[in-house]
Amino acid sequence: MRTIVLPKLFLLSCLISLMFSLACGSGTNLFNQGSGNFSNASLKGQYAYQLTGVDTAANFREAGVFTADGNGNITGGTDDFSEGTTITSGSSTGAYTISNDGTGVLAISISDGRALQLAVTLVNSSKVYLMVTQTFDFANGAGIAKKQDPATFAAPPSGTFTFRNHNVSTAQGSSATVGVFTVSGGTVSGSEDVNRAGVLSSPTFTGSFNSPDTSGRGTGTFTDNANVTSTFIYYVVDTNNLRFFSTNNGAPGLGRAETQTGAPFANTSLAGSYAFGSSGDDNFSVAGAKTVGRFTAGGDGTISAGAYDSVEDGTVSTNISFTGTYSMASNGRATVTLNPSTGTIQQIFWMVSPSRAFSLTSDPNKVEDGTLDLQQAITFSNSTMKGQFAVLMDGFDPFDFVDRVGTLQWDGAGNLTLDEFINRSGTTQTPGFITGTYSIASNGRASGAISGLSNNLVFYLISGSDGYILQNDTSTEIDGVMSKQP
Repeated sequence: MRTIVLPKLFLLSCLISLMFSLACGSGTNLFNQGSGNFSNASLKGQYAYQLTGVDTAANFREAGVFTADGNGNITGGTDDFSEGTTITSGSSTGAYTISNDGTGVLAISISDGRALQLAVTLVNSSKVYLMVTQTFDFANGAGIAKKQDPATFAAPPSGTFTFRNHNVSTAQGSSATVGVFTVSGGTVSGSEDVNRAGVLSSPTFTGSFNSPDTSGRGTGTFTDNANVTSTFIYYVVDTNNLRFFSTNNGAPGLGRAETQTGAPFANTSLAGSYAFGSSGDDNFSVAGAKTVGRFTAGGDGTISAGAYDSVEDGTVSTNISFTGTYSMASNGRATVTLNPSTGTIQQIFWMVSPSRAFSLTSDPNKVEDGTLDLQQAITFSNSTMKGQFAVLMDGFDPFDFVDRVGTLQWDGAGNLTLDEFINRSGTTQTPGFITGTYSIASNGRASGAISGLSNNLVFYLISGSDGYILQNDTSTEIDGVMSKQP
């Protein structure tokens, strides 16, 4: 567990000194600087964040809120941390620095004695990719922060939300949940599908949300029709977006909920070409499966032109084609059958909207969930991708747990330049600018090679601005996301 018993002011001073001493090599931060118009002023306001990781003790999940003043100071916040059977919370302060390309570092001191050090890349002033850089406990972790709208903190959430949640439990086995709930006046009713250690169930549930505090942080419970209760902390991002932190003892977990639009749904609600990404636990451990791909839904219950790449237990599958079928209920729940050459895949989609859904794989051997998004270009090519993108990746290779954050430049003509900051089992590295090449197929599948990193990078593009990433190397399970900077 990441615990340091030091006086708070001394700890904060040490963290800030460490952060800026590490930054000396590049002038302002740990990275080599690319182009852009970011600065400390780009990070200003309240942000809700989530982190998934592992350290010398076990898997951990971390979430909270921090307030950045636009001048390099974290003036307040709350951090919640879960590892094994330990759940702890504390208030936070700290410091940060952001350079022109959106890369930077944050150092946060938490009142319960913990510390959080992060390398970051801003997608924009509202979205930040995060990577844990602690060296004192060999921690690896990665996640995302989103800017909050404090005007939405006055009352509990209201409306109908599609949600997904993933918990890691050594006692009961990992679980992934997708579903929908309606909340009014703090009272909840909903339906969900749960894959718990490979066993699928589809309960209904009731529950409640308490009012959030001034940071947008509140608490709640869900109780299913088998009388199993889940407790959680939630963080309001805005009217349409919530983040979850599980407080079930011994089951660290994170989730999210987004306002559902487009109901009542039908087969015609799933129409067009979608890119997707998912990950999960295989044999219900820290290792597992990571998948990226795309397909075309006909709006009539048929799926065609599917392709996916995956790594499971270090075994790769490359550009596997598939077709399939689906059946959509009016509440947005779709049962899906995919038919690749490798064997039938059963999934459940819960629609956020006709352009987005959360997915759950029904498989006795793994617990995998993810998202899918409507592709925004009919025909992709190398010229589709041009500009500088923020990148976040998380996983492991044959030697270490690996996280990376940074920028990736596409020139629109088949050339890549990566500026990454890597955490390998608590050891941080800055390789500098490294170059590579890419080639994009018309369906939005891009293959890439970057010197010293991988010859087997795969990107499934949502648009010219966003995409899913997989490092499709043997004995390696690293995936992530990328988004174009302004």
